[in-house]
Amino acid sequence: MKINTFRAFKSRNYRLYFAGQSVSLIGTWMQKTAVSWVVFALTHSTFMLGVSLFASQFPSFLLSLWGGVVSDRYNRYKVLLTTQVASMLQASVLTLIVFLNHYNVWEILGLSVVLGTINAFDVPARQSLVYEMIDNKDDLPNALADLIECPSR
Repeated sequence: MKINTFRAFKSRNYRLYFAGQSVSLIGTWMQKTAVSWVVFALTHSTFMLGVSLFASQFPSFLLSLWGGVVSDRYNRYKVLLTTQVASMLQASVLTLIVFLNHYNVWEILGLSVVLGTINAFDVPARQSLVYEMIDNKDDLPNALADLIECPSR
């Protein structure tokens, strides 16, 4: 049995998807780091730092069940496109208020809640879309392993 770590990348759509999601994921990581930094710089409180992380994760915990339902009932590609555009808009608003130095900790926490809500719908759509992109279904376990190694938000 020949083992090929990257055989899922034979599918053109999967290669494009993986590249695009890698860029998106790096942006999300940068945003989460920046939000933590700004919240701590504003408050000098480890409690508020924890609240900022909670604000970005808890909505996903609450709403991901509905995100899965939406992903199953509607076109996954359109759901993913919508969530990615919403993430871009959220990040743009965050960038604008920080760049213009017109923000307080509650605005940043509110935008973190928005991102968590978006991710509750993004992650199920993104993960279930992989099946549709792999040309040879024998490569599906390899594609799913790639997603595990590069975890979702």
